[in-house]
Amino acid sequence: MRGQIRIVRAVAAAVLLAAAIGSPASAQERWNRGQNVQPVFEGWERNDDGSFTMVFGYLNRNYQEQPIIPVGPNNFFEPGPADRGQPTHFYNRRQQFVFTVRVPADWGREQDLVWSVTHNGRTDYAYGHLWPVWEIDAGVRRL
Repeated sequence: MRGQIRIVRAVAAAVLLAAAIGSPASAQERWNRGQNVQPVFEGWERNDDGSFTMVFGYLNRNYQEQPIIPVGPNNFFEPGPADRGQPTHFYNRRQQFVFTVRVPADWGREQDLVWSVTHNGRTDYAYGHLWPVWEIDAGVRRL
């Protein structure tokens, strides 16, 4: 009886091993086009005059498509003005520290500067705020 149990276990182990070896490894699918562009708030810096500079970048999830999204209803900031120097040509993948937006010294810690980007039917947002945890120092810039 013990011999039969050992045989059954050995066969089961062989079947599981064969299934694991025989199945192809699944990889993350790469999208060349048709994906969204995600705006990103990188953080903020304190200026000598008391004002602040907010820093933005983005992630174009496409590996090939480089969409052009003009400033307007699909690429804008709130509160206005809608055009704050944001890109209109979005290069592939993650682009860090692409542009800055200066806000006045009286910009409240709870006040958001929101960048909205719509591409391929999806709208994504980056919320810029002056929370201390998002303050950029020299070490962050070196990364």
